[in-house]
Amino acid sequence: MQPRHKLSVPLNITIEVGASATAETAQAAYLDGAPLEIARPRSYYEGYTGYDPEFLGPELPLPELSDEQRRNAAKIDNAPPGGDPTVLPYTHFSIVVNRRRQLAYYTVVNIDGSRSVDFERQADKWYFDSRIAESEQIGESLYRRNALDRGHLVRRLDPVWGDDLARANDDTFHFTNCAPQHEKFNQGTELWLGLENFVLENADLADKKMTVFTGPVMTDDDPLYKGARLPLAFWKVVGYCKPDGALRVSAYLLEQTQLIEDMLPFEAVFDAGTYRISLERLRERAGLDFQYLEPHETPLASGRLEARAHSVPLKDDYSNLVL
Repeated sequence: MQPRHKLSVPLNITIEVGASATAETAQAAYLDGAPLEIARPRSYYEGYTGYDPEFLGPELPLPELSDEQRRNAAKIDNAPPGGDPTVLPYTHFSIVVNRRRQLAYYTVVNIDGSRSVDFERQADKWYFDSRIAESEQIGESLYRRNALDRGHLVRRLDPVWGDDLARANDDTFHFTNCAPQHEKFNQGTELWLGLENFVLENADLADKKMTVFTGPVMTDDDPLYKGARLPLAFWKVVGYCKPDGALRVSAYLLEQTQLIEDMLPFEAVFDAGTYRISLERLRERAGLDFQYLEPHETPLASGRLEARAHSVPLKDDYSNLVL
């Protein structure tokens, strides 16, 4: 008798589920180890307004895309009249997606520290956004059997305040809101996780309102892996109001270059670390124009475009820079 050979074929299946479907239901729907990718129906998103530019009092509008960026932005099919078809609204946050890179140009979230809730994390299940094409979003296949995490751009707890905590939590689990981050970068207390925690803790402790813009730095030279180019750096712009009502903003750049070098055959240019940068420098690196915020920018303590690499606990290093 000839020996039998077992052939394993990767299989990804996408289905649409109703708005009431739970993460537990999706988690149970696994087929021989292959994740069942789920797209929410269009009806799920009806009534969303997303990011509020007047949330802080002084208006913080969205950055304007260049003509090329707008051509490359994913657009909502049959967008409501008067709305910007490139802006995907969720609960307390919005996202603009670069369809060519299948990643967000940027995300922006309103955080209300006086109403924030430490909502318990359930079994993770990530969803496609059916308002744009699935081909414009990176799915599960990129993140399997490697050191890459699905790094939240809008932090899971940032929009969790207000009337529907579960929905705000669930909305952050869209593929539009994640990007490939090395696990040591995503979970690093002196890297991505550390800066996320620092921002939210300062909002919570002082009952502050904050607005946070976040996104990847995307270049044509980013290393190719499983058909996708991996960003080597990420950025954040934090906006808040001082007690006298004055708007203040500060920007940060977080590098994961050296960590991705551990996965792929290329030479790292930047060390992994966190940097305080100017909005001008952010425009050079990320290609997004926040010039309209420059009059409100908190000066760099060092007076340089980039502060030194982060080497001490975040609160000691950043407390005098952000608040």
